[in-house]
Amino acid sequence: MNVFYAGITLLLLVTLLGVLVLWGNAVNAADRMLAASLSGALCLSLLLLVAEAWKLPVLDDVALGLAVLGAVCVSTSALRAQAADKRNAETLEKRAP
Repeated sequence: MNVFYAGITLLLLVTLLGVLVLWGNAVNAADRMLAASLSGALCLSLLLLVAEAWKLPVLDDVALGLAVLGAVCVSTSALRAQAADKRNAETLEKRAP
Protein backbone atom coordinates (compact mmCIF):
# COMPACT_ATOMS: atom_id res chain seq x y z
CA MET A 1 0.00 0.00 0.00
CA ASN A 2 2.95 2.36 0.53
CA VAL A 3 3.73 2.24 -3.21
CA PHE A 4 0.17 3.43 -3.88
CA TYR A 5 0.55 6.34 -1.43
CA ALA A 6 3.92 7.27 -2.92
CA GLY A 7 2.50 7.27 -6.46
CA ILE A 8 -0.50 9.40 -5.55
CA THR A 9 1.74 11.78 -3.58
CA LEU A 10 4.05 12.18 -6.58
CA LEU A 11 1.08 12.85 -8.86
CA LEU A 12 -0.27 15.49 -6.47
CA LEU A 13 3.13 17.16 -6.20
CA VAL A 14 3.46 17.37 -9.98
CA THR A 15 -0.03 18.84 -10.16
CA LEU A 16 0.89 21.34 -7.45
CA LEU A 17 3.90 22.46 -9.49
CA GLY A 18 1.59 23.04 -12.45
CA VAL A 19 -0.74 25.11 -10.30
CA LEU A 20 2.19 27.18 -9.04
CA VAL A 21 3.18 27.89 -12.65
CA LEU A 22 -0.42 28.95 -13.30
CA TRP A 23 -0.25 31.19 -10.24
CA GLY A 24 2.93 32.84 -11.50
CA ASN A 25 1.45 33.49 -14.95
CA ALA A 26 -1.91 34.75 -13.66
CA VAL A 27 -3.10 37.87 -15.44
CA ASN A 28 -5.88 39.03 -13.14
CA ALA A 29 -7.10 38.57 -9.59
CA ALA A 30 -9.60 35.85 -10.50
CA ASP A 31 -6.84 33.65 -11.92
CA ARG A 32 -4.71 34.19 -8.83
CA MET A 33 -7.64 33.31 -6.54
CA LEU A 34 -8.33 30.15 -8.53
CA ALA A 35 -4.68 29.12 -8.32
CA ALA A 36 -4.61 29.84 -4.58
CA SER A 37 -7.72 27.76 -4.02
CA LEU A 38 -6.35 24.89 -6.10
CA SER A 39 -3.00 24.94 -4.35
CA GLY A 40 -4.73 24.93 -0.97
CA ALA A 41 -6.88 21.96 -1.94
CA LEU A 42 -3.87 20.08 -3.24
CA CYS A 43 -1.90 20.76 -0.07
CA LEU A 44 -4.82 19.56 2.04
CA SER A 45 -5.09 16.37 0.03
CA LEU A 46 -1.34 15.82 0.42
CA LEU A 47 -1.65 16.34 4.16
CA LEU A 48 -4.52 13.87 4.42
CA LEU A 49 -2.62 11.35 2.33
CA VAL A 50 0.44 11.64 4.58
CA ALA A 51 -1.80 11.30 7.63
CA GLU A 52 -3.22 8.05 6.29
CA ALA A 53 0.13 6.68 5.13
CA TRP A 54 1.95 7.41 8.40
CA LYS A 55 -1.05 6.62 10.62
CA LEU A 56 -1.06 10.07 12.25
CA PRO A 57 -4.66 11.03 13.02
CA VAL A 58 -3.60 14.43 14.38
CA LEU A 59 -2.83 15.51 10.80
CA ASP A 60 -6.51 15.01 9.98
CA ASP A 61 -7.36 17.70 12.53
CA VAL A 62 -4.66 19.99 11.14
CA ALA A 63 -6.07 19.51 7.63
CA LEU A 64 -9.57 20.34 8.84
CA GLY A 65 -8.37 23.55 10.48
CA LEU A 66 -6.45 24.56 7.36
CA ALA A 67 -9.51 23.83 5.19
CA VAL A 68 -11.65 26.19 7.26
CA LEU A 69 -8.95 28.86 7.20
CA GLY A 70 -8.53 28.47 3.44
CA ALA A 71 -12.25 28.80 2.82
CA VAL A 72 -12.38 32.02 4.83
CA CYS A 73 -9.34 33.43 3.00
CA VAL A 74 -10.69 32.64 -0.45
CA SER A 75 -14.10 34.10 0.30
CA THR A 76 -12.53 37.24 1.76
CA SER A 77 -10.29 37.62 -1.28
CA ALA A 78 -13.27 37.22 -3.59
CA LEU A 79 -15.22 39.90 -1.72
CA ARG A 80 -12.29 42.31 -1.82
CA ALA A 81 -11.79 41.71 -5.55
CA GLN A 82 -15.49 42.29 -6.17
CA ALA A 83 -15.40 45.53 -4.20
CA ALA A 84 -12.32 46.68 -6.12
CA ASP A 85 -14.04 45.92 -9.43
CA LYS A 86 -17.07 47.92 -8.32
CA ARG A 87 -14.88 50.89 -7.35
CA ASN A 88 -13.08 50.72 -10.71
CA ALA A 89 -16.40 50.65 -12.57
CA GLU A 90 -17.64 53.69 -10.63
CA THR A 91 -14.41 55.55 -11.37
CA LEU A 92 -14.75 54.81 -15.07
CA GLU A 93 -18.37 56.03 -15.06
CA LYS A 94 -17.32 59.31 -13.45
CA ARG A 95 -14.62 59.87 -16.06
CA ALA A 96 -16.89 59.17 -19.02
CA PRO A 97 -18.27 62.35 -20.62
